[in-house]
Amino acid sequence: MFTVRCFHILFLILATYSHAVSITVGSCNLWNVMFNWKTRVQHIADIIKENAIDIVAFQEVRLTEKEHPRMISSQVDEFKLLLPEYRWFVVKSAGVVAMNSDAYRTEWGQEGLAILSRKQILSSSVISMTKASSSDRNPRVGVQVKIRLGPDIEDVVDIIVVHFSYDRQQQCQNAVDVLKITSGFQGQNIIILGDFNIYPDFEAPVELFTSRRHSACSVSSSVTSLRGLFKDVWLSAGRRPQEGLTFSNMPTPGLVSRPDRILVSRNITVEDAGLAGNGTNYRKYYYQNVIISRAKTVLRTSFDAFMGRSGYSCLQDCGPHGSCRCGICISGGNQDNCNVPDCVECNSFIFVSFLVFLIPFAICLLVLFFSVLKILIVSTKVGHKDILELCGYRCCLFNKNLFNFPTVPRKYKIKATQLFCLCRLPPVLLLLVMLASLLVLLLLMRWFFHKDIQLIYSLLPEEMFPSDHLIVFTRLRL
Repeated sequence: MFTVRCFHILFLILATYSHAVSITVGSCNLWNVMFNWKTRVQHIADIIKENAIDIVAFQEVRLTEKEHPRMISSQVDEFKLLLPEYRWFVVKSAGVVAMNSDAYRTEWGQEGLAILSRKQILSSSVISMTKASSSDRNPRVGVQVKIRLGPDIEDVVDIIVVHFSYDRQQQCQNAVDVLKITSGFQGQNIIILGDFNIYPDFEAPVELFTSRRHSACSVSSSVTSLRGLFKDVWLSAGRRPQEGLTFSNMPTPGLVSRPDRILVSRNITVEDAGLAGNGTNYRKYYYQNVIISRAKTVLRTSFDAFMGRSGYSCLQDCGPHGSCRCGICISGGNQDNCNVPDCVECNSFIFVSFLVFLIPFAICLLVLFFSVLKILIVSTKVGHKDILELCGYRCCLFNKNLFNFPTVPRKYKIKATQLFCLCRLPPVLLLLVMLASLLVLLLLMRWFFHKDIQLIYSLLPEEMFPSDHLIVFTRLRL
């Protein structure tokens, strides 16, 4: 009898483990559109793939209206292109962003929360946060989604994405609002994750979820029974709190707090937890992309000046250590701000000058290509007909006769040759002349645009990070 019971218990344990579903979830504060978003999104997508994160929650997600008033685009659209296997997503706006009053660029005017998943999202809703009388005027919401993890009806998880207020009193109220929502969930698999904005000396809002001890947050008796039903995955994975710091990327004082948390129901098993996005790989692999992105922004801003636009040119505030010039943030303090078209590095004259240099540069490149091609033809003794054969111009629509222009009289050919007399030079000499011309043009451009180059390379230290928060993720078994 005892043996039968042992086998029965063992069978139940094995059945439970065989049915268990493992998932990896993560939280990432996108840092809105700060600092070269098109480059940052590539690295964040790489982190998601490298760590096999199934479900990722985003905070500080910017949204913008397209040409059609009802067409809304968000930063999550970029991830959909880079991560096509993540077929399900939800984006919810919290409200309008306060922008610089002088800004002439009005895109990305809303901010909110989002969730991206390669597991099926069954439903979603917005959690309204009570507006407490505090210094924080930013609208706060939560996003709740129900996600199917497996084929069985119980293979469902409720996930809540949050971005709490930075005001301590309002943080407590935000926590109470979320706790009340969880009381209505039928299942036991609940995950709450996001940016809790928690300070090292005030963890009371999170403790409402993880502890039943006395809290610095005043709560009603109806909420007391809901306390202590969750656990912090970082601590449950056996990690020390000091190892889980995620904010901020500023060189001074550096990582000082752990606002990014993942809380799960106590019945969920935490297998592991980790952090990503410390900037090492981003700096190593994307430095040139950042420089190119900044150069494009300066050129676009000079075009804006050429088109008559004026005002603040950055999409974001550059903070206490940076200034906005020509659409980018530069180091050296916050006293060097200038509005378009007053910046000498990106006025209309700079844009016209760039075109003046670009045209001869393009011509030199074209002639250089011609000289190299001519050298190859002469060196290999390839005939005109052989080239056509290699290019496939002797079949179907690639027949060269289909693309022939009318015959040009000899006298016009002579005039054209006089205009392009350089092309009559010996191939090697032509190659050397073009290389020398390109070198001279590059040196002239470097001298003429030296202020722009200096501006482009004046990076803030925090610009070499994919976000001002580290990404926290965990592997769970439900």
